[in-house]
This record gives sequence, structure tokens and C-alpha cells, in this order.
Amino acid sequence: MKKRLVSILLCLAMTLTAFTGCGSSDPEEEARSKAAMEGGSTEGTEEKGATGAEGVFTYAIGGDTGNTLNPLTADDRWGLMTCHLLYSPLFYIYADGTIDYILAESMEPSEDGLTYTMKLKEGLKWSDGEPLTADDVVFTYEEQNKQSENLFIGGEPIVLEKVDDLTVNFKLPSVCASAMEMLTSEASILPKHCFDGKGTFDINMLEEEVVGAGPYVLDEYQTGQHLKFTKNPNYANGEAKIDTIVYKVIENNDTATLALQNGEIDAWIGLPDLLDPYQDNESFHITNYSEGRVAYMRLNPKTANMQDKSYREGILYAMNREEIMVAAYTDKEFFDLGYSFLPPNNSYYSEDVEKWEQDLDKAKELTANGAKSLKLCYIEEDQVQTNQALTIQAELKAIGIEVELVGMNQAAYMKVAYDNENTEYDIYLGGYVMGVDPDLYSSLFVSSKDNMINYNSAEVDQLFADGNATLDEAEREEIYKDVQRKVSEEAIFYPFGSNLRSLVTSARVGGLEEAKFVPIYTFGDLSKLELK
Repeated sequence: MKKRLVSILLCLAMTLTAFTGCGSSDPEEEARSKAAMEGGSTEGTEEKGATGAEGVFTYAIGGDTGNTLNPLTADDRWGLMTCHLLYSPLFYIYADGTIDYILAESMEPSEDGLTYTMKLKEGLKWSDGEPLTADDVVFTYEEQNKQSENLFIGGEPIVLEKVDDLTVNFKLPSVCASAMEMLTSEASILPKHCFDGKGTFDINMLEEEVVGAGPYVLDEYQTGQHLKFTKNPNYANGEAKIDTIVYKVIENNDTATLALQNGEIDAWIGLPDLLDPYQDNESFHITNYSEGRVAYMRLNPKTANMQDKSYREGILYAMNREEIMVAAYTDKEFFDLGYSFLPPNNSYYSEDVEKWEQDLDKAKELTANGAKSLKLCYIEEDQVQTNQALTIQAELKAIGIEVELVGMNQAAYMKVAYDNENTEYDIYLGGYVMGVDPDLYSSLFVSSKDNMINYNSAEVDQLFADGNATLDEAEREEIYKDVQRKVSEEAIFYPFGSNLRSLVTSARVGGLEEAKFVPIYTFGDLSKLELK
């Protein structure tokens, strides 16, 4: 995943047509639209659980994307969800290994595994009608290589060679076990004719047209309120079944659940303790699914307080990961405890690591001569992180350490949490979804990549490189077991485990299985959703 910063600028006034869908003159529908736009209740305009506007699917998101979208560097959930609607990769690999070819017709490796030949589907067009060709593919990956080394193998970039307008060869510097997943996880294809020579990949969604090849195009954005998308007739996998999708910004979960019951929205990710109104209710459907997400706490080795490894070990011995996860998710049925940077459902996951099981006597002993006051940074609009932060604060208070909780909006959090030189905050809370192949997690720890955990070890760098350079599964398994042990032993990274996400949808929403549940985006292909 890639670093990004978003800026939230001034709000522009939007007209009532933002939420009127197909332009119905039905007064009840107009009342719903006005209430949705203004963030108010529709109580009195419809029965609870009633359907929303015709042809409009409204999904509550927990934060604003910010008006500046950068498809090359976006990595917050809301920005990535937006990019997923507007852009398409060559193909997508689902957790079960199924490949969904989107822009590409095929991707075939050579016998020696050093060249992958990609064929585009014929007749592809961008949302503005311009042809989508191999030039766009080469441009996208070459620009990605300028941004980071996430598409490098052994310190060398993957080289692209255009064969013809529909064909590109990806030439690998050495054998790479994760090549297929690497090539689809890092880059949705970008329009060369829009970005070449522009000097930036930032797009002001209030002022600029967003040209893409995804299932939808951006129709309008209102700061702090919503993003509205209309279907893209040029989408490679066929025109979407729903005319309009709206991502409505509702940061408060109580407000969101009321909006769902009142018919103002059609979908919402719910916390376990707020699901009761939807259980055994024929007006709604609950889907619990795993993203393979790992929730974690990390200690910042750049602060003066965290320089001593023994002190860091003491901090971890004060933790009770089950207590932290119960505080966040209410019930054990909604999470699995985890002890590694890999999610528990990953085939390479190992518990042969230092688990840092709670030992308060040892925690007090190891932290006795260290700092008695720490600062913890987290995303304030995330109720899960808020609950985790409060629990950690109480656990450290039990060993005589006071913790100042510093909640930030997501944009501010991203700015400080991914600044590897920041010395203001001792502890960060976070979570990530990285994919299936264990090499994709290298961007968390490898010093030449994003190094999002701020973990610097030449030995771990080399182990990740070795694990990706062999196709022998038994050898890879032993290498990644070693990586997991060494990361845990450094006492910087403390995983809590992996949780289920609960999606609540109104009964009128169909095609859920066809759209396929996936990490981060919720749906693999929103063009397959339908309204009954």
C-alpha cells in the first residue's frame, strides 16, 4: 500500500439534484433526497426500512476523502474506495486465488518465469471516450516505479516493453514468487493523455474531471457530505446495473444506523453492538466477512522514550490483546486473536513467535527506569481505535505509566503516522490489509520500501528478498516463519488480531454475491450490484 496525504479544502454549495437520482417528481422521494443531502432524518417521510431513491445506491462511509484525489498514492480506505470506482487494474486476484480479468484479456508467464506477457481486451475506452492502449499501461507502471520501490525485485525495477497497442511484456530482473499479485495490487491503470506532462497526479475533485476506466465516473463531490458517481458506459466488464452510487459521509455510527433504518442509506458497516435492530429483520441483510485485516499497536523507535528495547518489551508485557479486542468488537465471535504481522487465515501464518503474553510484574520491572508519560496517536472518528486506545491507557496505568490519548482525523493521522522521522508520538494504533502472498507485507518492514512500521533491519530486508526469490513452497514457509519471529522479537510491532466486518444492507440491494466481498473496497465489482 502506498503513502498519501489528503487536503480538505472549502465546501462548495451543491444543488438539490445531488440526490434525486433519476429525477422523479414523487414528493416522498424528494423529501428523502433533501434529507440525505442535508444530513437530516427522513422520519415522517417514509416507514423505517423503506427503500431509498430509485436507481441510487447510497453507502455510508466513515470519513471524508478530501477533495484532492491522487490515484497513484491513495491508501486510506475512503480514497481507495473512490479510486476503485473510478479506475480499473489489469486484473484482480481474489483471496481464493480466482483471477478476474478486467482490462487485461490474459497475463501469461514465460517458461523461465522472467517475462509476463499481458494482452489487453480489444476496443477499451477511457470514460472520456479516448482509446485505452498499451501506452497507458507502460505509463502507469513506469510512474509507479518513480514513486516507490514496491514494484522492485532485488533492488531492480520490473521493466515494461510495449509490443503493440494491445500487448505489453513485463520483464522481471529475477524470479519473483509474488509477481502476479504484485502487479495487480500496486497499480490501477491511469490515462496517459490526462497526466503526461501535468506534473502531478493530484486531482481537485471540485474543479477537475476525473477520467478513468472503472465502473463509475465521478459526477460531483461535496466536502464533508458525499461523493456521487454515475455509471461509466465504457466499463470493460459491462455497464453497471445501478445508475448512481453515492458515498455519503457519516462519521457517527449512531447517526449512520438511524439513517439506514430510515431509508436514507442502503448500506453501512456496523459495529457488533449496534446490529440488534437488523437481526432477524426481513427489511435488512447482515453479511459478516473477513478482510484479512490485521489490527495493531506499534511503538515508535524514533522517540527518546522508546530507544531502549527492554523498555519496549515492558510496554508489550503490560498488554492484554484479548481485552483490547473485546473492547473494540464486543464479542469474541467477531475477531480472531493474532500474534504475527500475517493475518491468522494466511497460509504462511505462524504462532511460533514471541507472543508477549501479559505479565504485569515483568512489565513493571522492565519499565521501572523508563518514561512514565507517553503519547498515543489514533484516528478519532474510528470507534474501534478509540476503544482500543482507552483500554491500552488503562493497562499501562496499571504499571505506573500515564498515556495521553491524541485523537486525529484520518488525514492528520496519516501525515504523522507515516512520517518515519516523527518523534512526537510514542505509540500508534493502526490496521492494514495487504493481500495473500507474504511478500506483499514487505512494504510494512523493508527499509527500501514504504517501511510503514518504521522497522529497520538489514537481516529482515534480506529474508523478505530471499522469500520472494524462490518458488519452493517449503523453503518459503521456513523463511517467512523466521521473518515473523524476528519482527516480533524486536518489540516494535504488537498485533492484536483480525476482525470480521459486518455489512448491513437494505433488503432492496441484490447481487451481493456476484459483486464479491473483498478487503478495503467491500465489493470487488460494484457494477454487479442491483436494486430490486
